[in-house]
Amino acid sequence: MSNMPQKMNAIFELLSEQEFKNPDTGLLFFPVYIYTYSPKDEFEMRKEILKLDEKLKRPSNSLNSLLINLYHEFIEWLESQEIFGNTLLNEVFEAEKRDYQSNLSYLIDQANSDVFIQHIGQKIKHYFESQSSDKVYLLLSGIGEIYPYLRLSNFLKKTEGYVRNYKIIAFYPGEFENNKYLLFGMPNNENIYRVNHLNLILK
Repeated sequence: MSNMPQKMNAIFELLSEQEFKNPDTGLLFFPVYIYTYSPKDEFEMRKEILKLDEKLKRPSNSLNSLLINLYHEFIEWLESQEIFGNTLLNEVFEAEKRDYQSNLSYLIDQANSDVFIQHIGQKIKHYFESQSSDKVYLLLSGIGEIYPYLRLSNFLKKTEGYVRNYKIIAFYPGEFENNKYLLFGMPNNENIYRVNHLNLILK
């Protein structure tokens, strides 16, 4: 039987602690916490993240959170963009049939574009401006799904200016070895500096 529910409950308990939920504790200049898990647990983790978000938002917990699935956000953004009277998403599907490699490069450019990053950044900013700033978390999921279009390291670099008065909890399907994050355990590690490895804090 999987112990994922117990692990997620431990995360909830940590996020509920008065000292931890204070945005002025931890790495003040870059309050990002990464939780690594085995990619084989991806589908169970998706369900558990939704449950965690719901628990944080219960009025009795005096907490709040914004859950963003990076992959879902990217798909919705592609659907919202129009080109030649068609959605950008449909254009991408058609282009993929003609030239997969060029289309892949195009999607990587779009996912890392200032326009898309600002789209998410503004969504984050607007949400947290309407909440109690000392009792909120940004939960990031879909990190494995959006790969190879967008890497977590690049997303964090580009959105650093939006990190104000709240903590980011990123759920990462990979490993943490020798101070490096390995997505899916692959050797092409993420250059993610100044972050906290949440697994170590939970032990």
